[in-house]
Amino acid sequence: MKGVSLLAGALALLFSGQALSSGDDVCGFSDAECGIAALPYLEPNNDTRVNLILLQSSRHHLALPLPQPLPDQTRTRVNPFTAYRVMGLTASESSEDDTTADSLNQPSPLAAKAKQLNLPPEVQAQMDTLAPEENEGRHISNDISAVEAFFDVLLADTQLTEPQRIALAQARINMLSSATTLATMTRDLATLPADGHVGELKQYLINAVAFYQGLFEQANSGFQSLTTANQPWVAETARYMLIRVSLNQAMENALDEYNMFNVDKADKEQGRRAVERIDAYLQAYPKGRYADSARGLYRRAYWVIGDENALSARYQRVIAAQKDLDALQTINNEIDNKLLESSSFIQTPDAPLLMLVQDLKRLRSDKGWMQWPALSEAELIAQQAMFDDAGMQQQYRYLHAAFHYYQQRDAVATLALIPEETGKDLTDTTHFSLQVLRGLALEAEHGWQAAETHWRHLLTLKTNETQQQYLQLSLAETLVKAGHPEAIFAPDSPVKNLRFRSAVLKSAANADLLRQQTGEQQTHEERAVALHTLLTQSLVHRDYAAYLKDSELLRTIAPLKSAENASWNMEDLTAFTWDGSDTEEGYQCPALTTVVSTLNKRPNDAHATNCLGEFFFRTGNEVGFDWGESNQLEALTNTPSQFNGKAYSRLDAYLKVIADPQAPPEDKSYALYRAIYCYAPSGMNDCGTQEISKATRKAWFTQLKTEFKGSQWATQLKYYW
Repeated sequence: MKGVSLLAGALALLFSGQALSSGDDVCGFSDAECGIAALPYLEPNNDTRVNLILLQSSRHHLALPLPQPLPDQTRTRVNPFTAYRVMGLTASESSEDDTTADSLNQPSPLAAKAKQLNLPPEVQAQMDTLAPEENEGRHISNDISAVEAFFDVLLADTQLTEPQRIALAQARINMLSSATTLATMTRDLATLPADGHVGELKQYLINAVAFYQGLFEQANSGFQSLTTANQPWVAETARYMLIRVSLNQAMENALDEYNMFNVDKADKEQGRRAVERIDAYLQAYPKGRYADSARGLYRRAYWVIGDENALSARYQRVIAAQKDLDALQTINNEIDNKLLESSSFIQTPDAPLLMLVQDLKRLRSDKGWMQWPALSEAELIAQQAMFDDAGMQQQYRYLHAAFHYYQQRDAVATLALIPEETGKDLTDTTHFSLQVLRGLALEAEHGWQAAETHWRHLLTLKTNETQQQYLQLSLAETLVKAGHPEAIFAPDSPVKNLRFRSAVLKSAANADLLRQQTGEQQTHEERAVALHTLLTQSLVHRDYAAYLKDSELLRTIAPLKSAENASWNMEDLTAFTWDGSDTEEGYQCPALTTVVSTLNKRPNDAHATNCLGEFFFRTGNEVGFDWGESNQLEALTNTPSQFNGKAYSRLDAYLKVIADPQAPPEDKSYALYRAIYCYAPSGMNDCGTQEISKATRKAWFTQLKTEFKGSQWATQLKYYW
């Protein structure tokens, strides 16, 4: 078995069970378009893995690669603030197989070694299709690479005869099948000698099968007897396998029917024995083939024992030594699942980096669901020496400032800890985080102008792509809160991201600003967003003359076409070409332009009023946001609109017709019919925000059934909701 295979088996067990993170939602952590929200600074509400990788990559000077190709932020609305993008997760995904035709014609290494061993031709023919039947939990190390490594041992051992090599190799191949049991392996190898290297390799295979079958007592005694074997590989591997036996015994009764691990039910004594056996292996083989794996198994043993101080110290050493981004991301998942999710892990003397991440989690604003107590000032002060000793004075400064801002709500104390930025480079995570916090505190203490000046200054400094996008968002939020959304669209505005600009256009812009952004100097995408918003808002606010004038732009601004991961469904300009042909049979409506022209001349026209309601009902047209677009934009979208006039809903239109004594019977009856249907089938208003009592809806129903008895709409309606 290769060391790497055994390590894989160990890690698979270490990761067994669902990896729950402190910030997870329903989407997968690394999903490209459904990633967990992640901001590029040390924000308490970030998933802990995000804060870990931001800190580690900064301290190790590892650039976090952005998914490629990088989207044009002026023309797309890809959310830059997901774990997938902030952490550069795409860089760790396997690239497509680039196997060439020549390599496909070459035998695999396993097949080549099977040929060297002179295995029967029919066995050699199976090598390229060989696969284990079971490859989870402890079985994960029983794989093809382990078979190949065993073949290497057989080929290198000069004390073996060819028939012995063939028998041992065939037995190792058979071990990949779940049908191979302790009894069958013992029987298949019965003719081989019991002594010498062949006997020791034979006993290794028998005890390996016992291990994979879960017969740990047999495996334990068998591997113990092999630690003094004369065959070097057997002696070393047996000593290593004893570690795995103890760890599996420790966990044996702590797994439920779903293979979820309950650390409280673990056998702590076996866990401590695993630690002793790791010590023994490394003492005997300090540079052994499994040395790295054995050191990794310390973490699993400490986790099983529940020794969080030892575990955190081990993690601190591991991450301090990592220089590879993929390795950092892998160890982060383990740390989050095995340590940071523990409600008891709130103090440790030897892991300041992990303590910082855990402390930040304890500063979260919504603590209702949390198991962790709020961070106290006494704890914070007590930790300073640990951070100082680790050379993490800046990180402690940020933690101290974050404590005052997020927990104490003390902007003055926050600002006192963070001086104004005088440098030119803001790419360091902690440095950037401090200045973000200063901007938030400036806004809280000194108002919008101070914050705006701060964000504009930071946007002139050197930042990475995601940091730059966050500063754009921060400036946009400040300008919107200050009541100056138009400043976002000034020619010299640093806010270029269409995602943010779209949110402001949809939520805060008035007609003049929307009209301005339909100009030819804007990107096609922004022109389409602005025009769709302008036309929809004009209809909703009953500015029919403006709609008729502005709709001329439909001739020059082409509809946007949705594509994978680029949805423009909420900005569909083709909705305004509605021709009225899909209204309910029995009630005819002309095209939208005719409807609006009629309302422009006769605002109280009952038929046109109903038909405008039909337009919204049939097309579903609205100024809105899909899930991906609105995520992380609450500060931009939860703002009062500057569009003049009152916004009217579809139900408002029906109510107007119902209340109109001059409305023709066919229009009033249809308005009653549609108004009642606004509450079907849930009893909730699907046409607006009004709360109409059930008694009122019953009165409408009665009016329709009596005053318009025999009409199509009275006949069709069976219920009120």
